[in-house]
Amino acid sequence: MRVKKVSVIFIMLLIVGLSAVILSGCRIGGPTNEAKETIVEEEQEDKPVATMEKYNQLEKGMSYEEATDILGFPGNPMSDESSDSNNKTYVWDGEHPKSFLTVTFLKGKLSTKQQVGLQ
Repeated sequence: MRVKKVSVIFIMLLIVGLSAVILSGCRIGGPTNEAKETIVEEEQEDKPVATMEKYNQLEKGMSYEEATDILGFPGNPMSDESSDSNNKTYVWDGEHPKSFLTVTFLKGKLSTKQQVGLQ
């Protein structure tokens, strides 16, 4: 009986040990930081961005459509687009982290523009 008990314990330890060895080769979790940086860089290469050159082309009185033609892609609304407000503000991301431009349209016409970190 004692030999049987020792054999069962030995087999259990062997199974646990082998499982630990097998699982130690497995990586749990998402991509590494290096892989994440590569993914972000690839996404940024394909994604259009706001630039200082495009920002400088924006003029008061332009429509949203004219602004998006210059910038090359639609802006992200800062407020609910379905609201009946005469004031609508949109944001376009820049090339660098934390760089962007904002444009406010009053009654459908560009009234103000601001940029942060565009080069």
